[in-house]
Amino acid sequence: MKKIIKIYSPVDGIVKPLVELNDGVFSEEMLGIGFYIEPKSNVFFSPLAEGELIQIFNTKHAYYFKDSQGPAFLMHIGLDTVNLEGKPFDVKAQIGDKLSLKKEIVAVDFKMIEKHKMLKATPIVLDLNEFTGWKFEMQKDGEVKQGDLIGTFTHNDVQKEVSYTDDIKEILESKNHYQITAGKIFNLIGGESNYTNVYNCMTRLRFEIIDKNKVDQEAIKQLSIVKGVLWAGNQIQIVIGGEVYKVKDAVLEHVENLHKNPNEKSNARTFTKVSIPKKLMQAFAAIILPALPIMMTSGLLMGIKTILVMTGAIVDMKIGLGSPINMQVDAFSVFMNVAAETGLKLLGIYIGYNTIKWLGGPEIIQIFVSLMIAGATLGLGLVPNLSLFSIGNFSVKISFYSSSIIPHIVSAFILYYADKWIKTWMPTSIDVLFRPLLGVMFVFILIFFALGPILFLIEQGITKFMGLLSQIPYGIGVGLFAIVWQPLVLTGMHTSIIVPISIAVSQGIPSTLLAPTNIAVFTQVGAAIGVCILTKNKITKVACLAALPGGIVGVTEPILYGINLPKWRPFLAGLITAGIIGLFSGLLGVENRTTGGLGIFGFTALLMEPSKNSVNNVFIGAPNTPVMNCVFWLVTNLLAIPLAAFVCYLIYVDRINENKGVGKTTNLLIKVLALKNHQKLKDLNTKYANEIKNLKNIFSKEEIEKLKKIENQIVLITNKSVSLDKAQMHLEKQKEKLKHQIKKIELSKIIGKAKIEKQKPLIDKYNLIKNGELTHKLEKEIEKLQIDNATDMQWISKTLNTKFEYIENIIDKIFKENNSEDCNKIMNNYWNSLHSLELNYELVAKKINIITKKEIKKALKNA
Repeated sequence: MKKIIKIYSPVDGIVKPLVELNDGVFSEEMLGIGFYIEPKSNVFFSPLAEGELIQIFNTKHAYYFKDSQGPAFLMHIGLDTVNLEGKPFDVKAQIGDKLSLKKEIVAVDFKMIEKHKMLKATPIVLDLNEFTGWKFEMQKDGEVKQGDLIGTFTHNDVQKEVSYTDDIKEILESKNHYQITAGKIFNLIGGESNYTNVYNCMTRLRFEIIDKNKVDQEAIKQLSIVKGVLWAGNQIQIVIGGEVYKVKDAVLEHVENLHKNPNEKSNARTFTKVSIPKKLMQAFAAIILPALPIMMTSGLLMGIKTILVMTGAIVDMKIGLGSPINMQVDAFSVFMNVAAETGLKLLGIYIGYNTIKWLGGPEIIQIFVSLMIAGATLGLGLVPNLSLFSIGNFSVKISFYSSSIIPHIVSAFILYYADKWIKTWMPTSIDVLFRPLLGVMFVFILIFFALGPILFLIEQGITKFMGLLSQIPYGIGVGLFAIVWQPLVLTGMHTSIIVPISIAVSQGIPSTLLAPTNIAVFTQVGAAIGVCILTKNKITKVACLAALPGGIVGVTEPILYGINLPKWRPFLAGLITAGIIGLFSGLLGVENRTTGGLGIFGFTALLMEPSKNSVNNVFIGAPNTPVMNCVFWLVTNLLAIPLAAFVCYLIYVDRINENKGVGKTTNLLIKVLALKNHQKLKDLNTKYANEIKNLKNIFSKEEIEKLKKIENQIVLITNKSVSLDKAQMHLEKQKEKLKHQIKKIELSKIIGKAKIEKQKPLIDKYNLIKNGELTHKLEKEIEKLQIDNATDMQWISKTLNTKFEYIENIIDKIFKENNSEDCNKIMNNYWNSLHSLELNYELVAKKINIITKKEIKKALKNA
């Protein structure tokens, strides 16, 4: 049976095809198929003759209309009008209202929109990712009147064998969740012309952005898979979690498909000048981060090897220790030693490759160079003792650099520029033979005889400095390192600190600084558990529970960006606890004696005998035995979790009370005024005692109680929404499984009717999931709760607007009496305090506080 939905003009205006909008989002049909209208009247009516209004965005600029046949249409009034926070829109309808062509939806103040230089264009679209199989045919464009028929959406539901054939084709060509997400991110960062590179670390998708203004950061945050977004210079880091590599691969696939399709536009990239510090950060991220999986895998393998050596299951061949390799071993010992040692002992080669790849130079030739400067043909046993020169008793030696990363990075830079220079004058007839030869030998001579020894000394100096930090007495150095470790993770600088320490440990130099990195992880895990226990928001609970497994194995980014950092107090609880436990760890002399795993697998780095460089346990005056080293590690790490949860319990507030928030902002305001105008704080508090009292009690007890009741309703809706999300994720996995089974049958030797008969039940299950029938009941429950809650949400909106205007008038009066300007600077602080409830449940976006404690410090300096 064919479904037909007629779509009508909601307003007088000029109708045009979406492609003519040329905004890069709607025009690319990223949000669905349809049309747009340039409105000439300001009152919008329903675009459907029948159906239901199912959603009004908080910013009142967008509306969803559900037709009786199922699909929901988006009407988006203006472009970028979300930033006007609903001010130009006077909503005439409510969620749940029945539709007709005479049903008024919203009146719009287009003068305000034009004043902000925003477009009035209003797209009306149907999302084909959600409602597949629909087609749109425009029947009228140009000048229209409200109520005119614009076009029809059609869907063919005929169930014939031929439709199964079409279904098979559609299913096999459909995109999975990661591909759809990648396409959306690609468009929201401004397309291929707005970035120079894309890659990922353990949890973050990173783009080197050309023009920040083209990136829709807020829309990226709204994607269900995204845990957070942050910037490092011009690099946008999209925090996703362990699935990040799937999204990165899908982005690359998306770009490749754009290039393959001649009908798709792919703008050439343009490049902008970047400052030297930013270039260095970009280089570091591109060179070091891709090697992290090798380092982590090698650490785990090294831990397994250590356990096998200690239990006598294998023999340690002593690879790469500068002594002859033990060859009197069995096959399994060789297998485990080679597996464990190859990663970190040859780390420089991988780093050299990453460097030349980032630069865009000859990758194969760089591998050749890296193998040469690593002395690969000599192996990792005893190598010649070659002294270049001596200063007193200190000898600068010629060496080979297998695990040292700096010589390999420098070699890649020299090769890149040498290769470019040689190319400018080398005759093309002999270029293929002599350009690689000259480049390789030039680099090898420089590294072997000059730069290599110098760079190796620099690298050893960094390692020595880290060693001195760990030796600050009474565990203070270790405690300090534990405190700063997670802030280092946030800045992305942690890898540059940890790499030289890890390399030193892999070379037999133990360190007490690796243990606190694990402690810092577990304290953040504990703080997140504290949030999970205290919060009423199920979205937050689910986010906590989803992020905890990553934290347990040593990956904290999902916890930091999803939970602890946005709420900041849990993050602080983690830092405080890390300092306490880190100090305790330092006193006990817990040290990593080889490289090992992360998180709960960190113990694999402890089970070795102490060396001459080992640190003493303060309480026994000697280094720990392997068993005691592991026991103390377990005690400190296990204690970190409950202690951090307890500290979080003491300082964390799920959401600040509206009156308290306004009171805190008022106190901040009075302090700033006193400092800037050289007045006594006491005098200002006396002068404005009445105003301060009114502000601190801006909500009555009855209003606070009503807000709490509304919060309970929001909690219920949130809980249902989380259940719906989980159900949809589960069904998405089932869809992929069914798609794989259908594809397997399609590629099998079964032919004709027999093939279709075998695929039919799978296709029917797939379509059942795709059409949302399995989640329909839950969606209806949420829809009903939202309709019931709509009146309360309107009360909140109206009440908060009234309170905000009241505060604005008081603040304006105070500022004028004190000859101060820009009272608007403090209003964002008040807005956030008033909207505490909505912010806690992510119904609105937080505004940046312009007046902070930094403003007070600045005023003190100028006083």
